Amino acid sequence: LLKRGRGSFDYQVDNDAQLAIVKWADSKTVTLVSTCASVMPVGEVKRFSKKKGRQISVPCPQIVAEYNHHMGGVDLAYMMITLYRTPAKSHRWYLCIFWQLIDIAVNNAWLFYRRDATAIGPVKLKKLKAFRLDVAKGLIYPEKQGWPSLGNENDAPVRVVKQPKVSRPIDEMRYDGNSHYPILSVKGRCRMSPDGQTSIMCEKCNVRL
Repeated sequence: LLKRGRGSFDYQVDNDAQLAIVKWADSKTVTLVSTCASVMPVGEVKRFSKKKGRQISVPCPQIVAEYNHHMGGVDLAYMMITLYRTPAKSHRWYLCIFWQLIDIAVNNAWLFYRRDATAIGPVKLKKLKAFRLDVAKGLIYPEKQGWPSLGNENDAPVRVVKQPKVSRPIDEMRYDGNSHYPILSVKGRCRMSPDGQTSIMCEKCNVRL
């Protein structure tokens, strides 16, 4: 490919596996594999030519353009994993892939936590290391974890909504203790909230908290 000139490429496609392998000649040859992109449509990129002393247009397969567009996120994800990689040495190669996926999931959870916490209001965000420690503690000591109390320390009477405006789920769902995760939603009315509005709701019950 280098003898054919800069911008030359070759590729193979496996339609059964929906996999494309492309080798492209830039200053050196690069090989890319993808399940969502191949060579078409072929675009152009600017490269500096020493012979001509100026920028020239070089053919560029679509898979290379996709990689260059999204490589920042890939590099950032790899950097975050490298900071606190799960130490798991094993002769079974698939365990390394498993722990890699766990690290990616924890890092993505931290990014979601930062996004949602910032949207709610000014709060002191946890560092990635502290967040990973909290996740580990929650898995090791699940009975000690829980949301902190938001008041009612003086045995104040609990407000009960006798006629809810929104239909509630059945008691078997409300009290099953399974998958009742708070999620960030559009701000709406809530009688139990101090200011009458909240942007948090239960993902399972679809009721504002």
